[in-house]
Amino acid sequence: MTIFKNLGHINAGVEIVPIKQFADNMSTGVSFFEQFIWDLEKRGVANIDIPVLIFGIDAD
Repeated sequence: MTIFKNLGHINAGVEIVPIKQFADNMSTGVSFFEQFIWDLEKRGVANIDIPVLIFGIDAD
């Protein structure tokens, strides 16, 4: 999303990712909500950050 922000195409982003239980039923390499949140919390703030809304979805 940073590239699109730098080009002036967006001001914020939306990420829709499966929760872990749902991702376990998908092909390998699929990111999941809990990991996404953990990564964002652990990496801290960066000067390239943009506002983002993260949705975790399940099959049910």
